Amino acid sequence: AIEHAAKHDQRVFVVAQRENVDKPEAKHLYPMGVVARITHAQRGQKGVQLLVEGVERARAIEYREVEDRLEAVVLSVQEVPPPDAEDPNFTALFRETRERAIELGKKRGVPDAMLARIVDEVKEAGEFADLVAGHMELGLAEKQDLLETTAVEDRLRRVLVHIQRQNAELEAQEKIQSQVQ
Repeated sequence: AIEHAAKHDQRVFVVAQRENVDKPEAKHLYPMGVVARITHAQRGQKGVQLLVEGVERARAIEYREVEDRLEAVVLSVQEVPPPDAEDPNFTALFRETRERAIELGKKRGVPDAMLARIVDEVKEAGEFADLVAGHMELGLAEKQDLLETTAVEDRLRRVLVHIQRQNAELEAQEKIQSQVQ
């Protein structure tokens, strides 16, 4: 499927498997995923490594088996913007999420310049929530839940909860390490 998409300059539908099987069928896949473009592919001993850029959320309407691959018929899924992006509660939520994400990045050793560039470049709340969620240590079910949350305000709240939990875990780890030393 990867070779076919790359050869024909097509996008791929990136979707998680409900069950880890070698040859997945439609029943093994979540219906919600991301339409993505392949920016880099490299073959290695353990298979193919891909660098993909997400384009949009999408839901699989149908999977078809074509030759040796699955192809998906997908429907674009639009995110639901906040009722009022200028509402003080929403702007405070977005600002808090950004500040806690920066704090988490610093605790994980992300260079300040990189953090600043990300925060400066990503102005949209939904895009920021997606970016942060993609770099967090979350289980598949949690990531899938965030992907399926189309309301920006809800997704931002959920991401903030995950950020706060991971910040608290890192603080507890630091405290334990300090006590051990």
